[in-house]
Amino acid sequence: MESKLNHQAIDAYAKAFSKKICQSFFYQNSHISGQEILNLSKFKQTNLIVLKNLFRKWKKENAKLQSPYFDYHNEEVKKAMKDFMNTLSRHISIKKEHFEPLLRESIKDSILLVFSPYDFFSKEINQRDDSRISLNDLKDLKKYIKINDFLLDGLIEKFKSLKLGVAFNDEAFELFNEVCGQAEEQPEDVQPYLDAFSEELSLSMNDVYLESGESKLTVEEVPVGSLNDKLKQKEQISLADRLSKGSGKSIKQQLTLNQRFMFVNELFDGNQKNFLMAVEQVDALESYEEAYSHIKKTYVAKYEWDLETEEVQEFMELVGKRFS
Repeated sequence: MESKLNHQAIDAYAKAFSKKICQSFFYQNSHISGQEILNLSKFKQTNLIVLKNLFRKWKKENAKLQSPYFDYHNEEVKKAMKDFMNTLSRHISIKKEHFEPLLRESIKDSILLVFSPYDFFSKEINQRDDSRISLNDLKDLKKYIKINDFLLDGLIEKFKSLKLGVAFNDEAFELFNEVCGQAEEQPEDVQPYLDAFSEELSLSMNDVYLESGESKLTVEEVPVGSLNDKLKQKEQISLADRLSKGSGKSIKQQLTLNQRFMFVNELFDGNQKNFLMAVEQVDALESYEEAYSHIKKTYVAKYEWDLETEEVQEFMELVGKRFS
């Protein structure tokens, strides 16, 4: 599945959000401290991600400390460096010109965590300065993540079960995909977080996700006969192929995390409860024909599904596998 996030709009929102917050805070302050960062935004997750990104930058700078004259790998030296970091963390002091880009980056990360946790954690794993990620790195990340953290918990448990202290990024990413495929817990409802962001600066689903740009079928625009014909035509083209690859598993068992997000946001107007109810209803039916009829009557018209889109076709593919 290709991401449907509107990255250009998210960048613009993060820029406007950070500018507004910084103008308000730095109007009477020359620097911002760690405690002030924790209380900066009403959306507390963003504040924590600011600290996460700040300390990642510090670790990156610290990693550059190399010398032919001193042993930075000595245990005593490493302990002293850790103590130094702990002391430094209690004395954060950042000017506006350095803080605003950090906040902007953190707002974008926060939006990813809420609306596409798969993309957020993939970024955390793959876009690292080091080619490896350790169990301690994941545990450190856990300190800052309070939303959709079940995915991070799953990856930590994977590392523990395999007795991995450290893994190359591509290996860790494969393990993360396994976690996503096996996860039974659902991503959190995005509406409360839309409201939380909007307390600072208005944010809607249309700001976060791209529009398809294609016209959608509506009951008023499409005669019943035409709608039936188009649905049947779509099914005839791909049904044999789908059934040849059928799994017999329920739709819920087949769903990946990416698919959950795609279907909820693109087919069910962001309503996770309605999506889960639909999956349960379809899973409970007796045959593909019965499921096909139910979907046509219940969801195509209600949600104005465009039958040409990847989302509808992928959903129907799972339905075909369910009854094969």
